[in-house]
Amino acid sequence: MRISYKISIISLLVLGLASCVNKSLHPDVSDVQVDFKVIPFYQELNQLDSLDVRASIAPLRQKYPQFLEAFNKQIIKIGGYERVDYPQRLMSFVNYDANQDIIKKSKEVFPSFDGFKQELEGGFKHYKHYFPNAHVPDIFLMVSGFSQSIAVDSAWVGVSIEKYLGTDCEFYEWLGIAKYLRKGMTKEKMASDVLRAMALTNYDYDRQKDDVINHMVYTGKIKYFVKHMFPDIADTLLFDYSAYQMKWCLDNEENMWSSLVEWKHLFSNDRMLIQKYTGDAPFTANFGENSAPRGGEFLGYKIVEAYMKNNDDVTLQDLMFEEDGRKILAASHYRP
Repeated sequence: MRISYKISIISLLVLGLASCVNKSLHPDVSDVQVDFKVIPFYQELNQLDSLDVRASIAPLRQKYPQFLEAFNKQIIKIGGYERVDYPQRLMSFVNYDANQDIIKKSKEVFPSFDGFKQELEGGFKHYKHYFPNAHVPDIFLMVSGFSQSIAVDSAWVGVSIEKYLGTDCEFYEWLGIAKYLRKGMTKEKMASDVLRAMALTNYDYDRQKDDVINHMVYTGKIKYFVKHMFPDIADTLLFDYSAYQMKWCLDNEENMWSSLVEWKHLFSNDRMLIQKYTGDAPFTANFGENSAPRGGEFLGYKIVEAYMKNNDDVTLQDLMFEEDGRKILAASHYRP
């Protein structure tokens, strides 16, 4: 049977209705206290004295011992302070032309990080509201040479500023980064990406239950978590969708679901199928070239949404610790 997929002009209205405020997403967090710092580490590193690196880096070793060690050994992989050639290796990284270009560009994109910290404070307040015993980490802004976007430790989170310079940044053209991958490479994504990375780290995916539905539900859980940390985040920003792609998903939710059921793909553990439904791509391959990417992730989010709506006794903590996607699907009574 051939499944047709549609997108309607009137879904502009649907999209507007779908983005109406959900009161359950807006708990009162005004009295929640969070204490964290946003540290422009890359700026401090850029001020080192290249003639006496060991002396000039001593204050950073004293202030940020854990992060600096991880930065050296795990992020930029130059080895530790104890290496004889450590000063040369560090300054070679700092003074590398591309990294200096990133720092120059960052001054245009980030004249100040005040807005980022304010947005992150709101996210952390919601985090402490739902997870009162959780630790709020300090945030280290870094240049990692495009090695990774975000690094997460129990005490800190490192954010690579070069991954958030804007979709039209010339560096991404030079590196050959596909346009569909650049949707999330904007400064507006930084704060939500921090909480997303923390969720991915703290609530691991159970590889022993690796099939299409479990992967869909897991990615949907992460999106649901982020939505609760930032209740006013636009759905297009949450999913890294264009307005067209968001409308396509809203219009075709039922068709996507019925296709998955009819094709008997839900419980398949075929890695290629899992990737097709939840992996980054210009579109969801099984739904056609006009479809939105990661259609399975969108459906996973809707399943999780239904699960939480139909199970009042389940908290956000309970959800994040529940690793059985099939159980969540069954208890969600999901019917698009």
